[in-house]
Amino acid sequence: MTDTPPKETLPDQLQDEALDQLEETGDEEALLQKIVEYKNLAVRATADYRNLQRESDQRMQTMRQFANDQLLTELCPLVDYFDSALAAVPSDQADQSWIQGVRHIQDYLMKILKDNNVERMPTAAQLFDPNLHEAVGEEVSDQPDQTIIREVQAGFTLHGKVIRHAKVIIAKHQLTNQ
Repeated sequence: MTDTPPKETLPDQLQDEALDQLEETGDEEALLQKIVEYKNLAVRATADYRNLQRESDQRMQTMRQFANDQLLTELCPLVDYFDSALAAVPSDQADQSWIQGVRHIQDYLMKILKDNNVERMPTAAQLFDPNLHEAVGEEVSDQPDQTIIREVQAGFTLHGKVIRHAKVIIAKHQLTNQ
């Protein structure tokens, strides 16, 4: 058991202490000094409590923001599967209703991701950035060096934080002998 009184009796205890000191010493100046000391303690305690509350709110907001991180990351390969499946559809069959249905499912998946702040990273004609992209190959091209010429796998961000790097092929400028 601790010697600290319960919180609800602390103001009463402080008042009793101050009155006891006044009765013992009769020194009003010492009493005023105690009052100022207790007031400063109360101000500091209030500030500490507000700081703790603000930090807790920030932590909770961050937790809410990234609570679905794992699930959303696991949905990202579905985008690749839809991309691959729809890219393999022969052009003479692209207007068939079942292909349109698959496109609608893909669009709905992308809407779910967007509604949860998952964004597909743009890669076409961008400069390679190792913070966003993973180079899986180089190809000789007339594009400037380090320019992305093809996306192999889409990259995604969640609230601006990379959750999957885009896998890309980058340009390698061909040197000519003159």
